[in-house]
Amino acid sequence: MERYPNINILLNLPQRYLPKAEFVLRTYCYILRLNPTFIYDTHFEAAHLYYGPLPDREYPIRVPFDPDTADFFERQELYPLEEVNFCKFRGNHVPFLFSKGGSIFSLTADSCVFRKDIIASGFYFLTCWHEYVFSEKGLPRGRVDFKESLQYRWDFTETPVVDIYCQILRYTMQKVLPEFVRDISWRNEHKFAISLSHDIDYWDFWDSESLQKTLKYNLDSFWERPVNAIYKYLGHTLHKKLSYNHFKQLYNIYRKEQDLGVKSTWFVMAGQDFEDPRQNYIQKLGVKEEIIDLLGQEDVGLHGSPESAFDLEILKAELARLRALGFAVMGYRTHYLHFDYQKSFGLLEEAGIKYDSTLGYWESIGFRAGTSFPFYPFNIKENRPFRVLEIPLIVMDTTLLSAKAMNMNYLSAKSTLRRLIKVAAHFQSHLTLLWHNTTFDPIDYPLWGRLYWKTIRHALNEGAWVTALNEIYEEWVNLSY
Repeated sequence: MERYPNINILLNLPQRYLPKAEFVLRTYCYILRLNPTFIYDTHFEAAHLYYGPLPDREYPIRVPFDPDTADFFERQELYPLEEVNFCKFRGNHVPFLFSKGGSIFSLTADSCVFRKDIIASGFYFLTCWHEYVFSEKGLPRGRVDFKESLQYRWDFTETPVVDIYCQILRYTMQKVLPEFVRDISWRNEHKFAISLSHDIDYWDFWDSESLQKTLKYNLDSFWERPVNAIYKYLGHTLHKKLSYNHFKQLYNIYRKEQDLGVKSTWFVMAGQDFEDPRQNYIQKLGVKEEIIDLLGQEDVGLHGSPESAFDLEILKAELARLRALGFAVMGYRTHYLHFDYQKSFGLLEEAGIKYDSTLGYWESIGFRAGTSFPFYPFNIKENRPFRVLEIPLIVMDTTLLSAKAMNMNYLSAKSTLRRLIKVAAHFQSHLTLLWHNTTFDPIDYPLWGRLYWKTIRHALNEGAWVTALNEIYEEWVNLSY
């Protein structure tokens, strides 16, 4: 980060809390394009930002610290819902934890004193602390319960809380440290970034047996759902028997992205024990050849089985099968989003995975870790960051369309995606877009493939850098080291 300003940060904190504070402040600095130098003392004349009990001395920016905060994280408690404090900042109702009521900060001509602890609050969200406490209580592993989250309880799932904390910090710097303010730009000076990915749950969904079962189901259910049944029967008969080819469909996705000048990451399954035999496609010689032919030059990640997120041997075996095809696998996303932050990141780190993109909710779009930016998750037991970069999952197609999730139609989903792009452009941030290859099927998911392409074109017109997850990773590593 030599090309970014060096900012001196004075930390006057209990020893056990120092790594937590440094983790959050380093994350903020990467987002704001600053190079932090940390000083651990009660006083440092040249400090630009001070975090600790409010001192007698003046510093340009002072953030308050309550010693009870360090004790809270040692006790491994949930933050009380009734103590979440909301303040408005530039039209956003922003939650603050470990803070008293009143305004966010007070400004003078040459200094700013925060009244909210944006660092402890940031730690709570970036570590998915709510999930951690529930996990430590021995709740069943699997997909996280969205309705137990603080975001759901207080209805700020679609508010990038940590990103807004950074914007608040940036605003105060504009007032008292303007020389440290830098524009947040992405590759080649783009305003914001969008990463594209495809989870390949099925390489060939429509094998002959599945097609026959579907046709029979639509005939048998005719009297219960006549319009839908006849549409599906005719549609599948004409489309699947006359023009459908699974490799052609995959190639068309690849070719259209090439034509638009964008890239995507392809998450390929490598398990051998899925209940649905179509998902065990890595075993088939013909499919292996097709994967190599189509994706040989693309960013291919492991779409790990749910078990791989909890069992190192299974994870290593699946990685080995994918790497045996010649892919230098850097990325990971687990099937069904089964993931335990503390346990799964530890396994990914041990297996040599460079980045993950699993942290998102299945039931809702939004910001599970409070941020849209990449960040290094935090190992609570070892009191240090993991060595795996998280690129948060923000939007998934099935979340938008499923009746069990947000149940949106084409128009409402289009409006939602436009709004999220506007948010990303406003914060100069990042948006992850996951579209399964099966969602491009024009019979089962009419217009949803079209929505994907229209969203990409709109993002490009708005100045986005639209690319694969591995390039987002490379961009962030250049900031982080």
